Amino acid sequence: MVNFCDEICPYLNFLYLCIVKITLMTRKKLPHYLIEKNNLIVQVTISVLFAIAFLAVYIPLSDTTTAWFSLEEQDKFIYTAFFIIFSTIFLIFSRVMMFYMSKRLIRFTFPKFIFWTLGEIAIIGLFHAYISLEIMDITEYSKALIVGKSILITFIALGFPFIVTDLSFALIDAQRVLRIARTVIKSNENTSQDAQKAPANEPLVTENPDIINFNDYTGTPKFSVMLENIYYIKAEGNYVNVFYNNKGGISSFVLRNKIQAIENTFLGTPLMRCHRTYIVNTNNIKLLRNETDGSYIDFNQTGLELVPVSNTYREKIFKRLSGN
Repeated sequence: MVNFCDEICPYLNFLYLCIVKITLMTRKKLPHYLIEKNNLIVQVTISVLFAIAFLAVYIPLSDTTTAWFSLEEQDKFIYTAFFIIFSTIFLIFSRVMMFYMSKRLIRFTFPKFIFWTLGEIAIIGLFHAYISLEIMDITEYSKALIVGKSILITFIALGFPFIVTDLSFALIDAQRVLRIARTVIKSNENTSQDAQKAPANEPLVTENPDIINFNDYTGTPKFSVMLENIYYIKAEGNYVNVFYNNKGGISSFVLRNKIQAIENTFLGTPLMRCHRTYIVNTNNIKLLRNETDGSYIDFNQTGLELVPVSNTYREKIFKRLSGN
């Protein structure tokens, strides 16, 4: 009995960790790179091209259950072209809706994203089954078989490129984070070499109030940017990440400093604390959203996350936005 318990415990621990991981994923907000506009365009393009190539290879090797596609027979060619065009337009429409709803209406999590994606596949598969049953009049097979096979083939044709592109986006984002980490490490090395020469940490003062200067924890100037270009500052441990507009795109700069020090430096400016890990530029706030799980600031800018507003700072943010 003891040996059996020793053998089964690792499996139970693994199962428990899987359940915890899945539970956390159901609550965690979807990574921004999965619903960025450019990534969605790339994903739809690759998925449609892959699906067409897959069907071109699959049809000659399959039976005639649902494989009515043809580039030779005129009637079948027309329905083939119609199905491909409809599916492409539907995917584009669906992903446009996903993008805008993620910005304004829905806080996407992994389950919602997966459900949405499976819904796209199911609708296209059902449309294919409808053409097979009602237009192509395939009667030698049961309706259940045709519907099931249509959805299965659609899942393979679209599911594979969906998964591959999502993993590619995750890899690209991980490389971006790694580059930031390397920049921070290099900055720390330079800071440690100049630490003895650095002045004491003093409030940042500039003659031009439209220019914001950021110092690291030693008081060494590291970064300057126009106030109007700053979106928000995010605390990441002993570092802060400044997100700003750079020629129409989103850039970030990491420096070693506490967010509390940054807050104290810019008291009385549009840079206000809204959360224990965020400072926002109130001049650039486009929308304040009240969700079931709290309030969020929306800058209506691709590549930027929704910034949470905690109860501690909510009243101050509201007063600032109302002009009081």
